[in-house]
Amino acid sequence: MNEKYEVPPSLKSTYILLRKSFPNGIDERYYFSLIKVLYEYLSDRNLAEIISKVSGKDENIVLNDIYKVAANIVTCEEVSAVIEMLNFCGFSKWIEEE
Repeated sequence: MNEKYEVPPSLKSTYILLRKSFPNGIDERYYFSLIKVLYEYLSDRNLAEIISKVSGKDENIVLNDIYKVAANIVTCEEVSAVIEMLNFCGFSKWIEEE
C-alpha cells in the first residue's frame, strides 16, 4: 500500500473504507470480487486509481482487470465475503455518501 498517496477529495471516503476493510492490502482471493462490488459505484478510472493505491498494483493493470470483471471474463467467487468485510467497516454509510 502506498502510504504517500495523496487521496483526491472525491476518493477519500473510499480510500478510508478500503484501508479499514483490507488493513494488510487486498488479498488476491478478494481482488476481483472487490472490483465487482465497487464497480457500480465508481467510474472505471476512479476505481482503478483507488484499487491501485490500496493493492499496490499498477493502475493500468487494475483498469484491465476492471474490464475483465465488467465483461464477466473472470469469476468472482468471494462477493459475499467482500460485502461482509466492507459492511463491517461502514459500506452502507459509504454507499449513502456516494
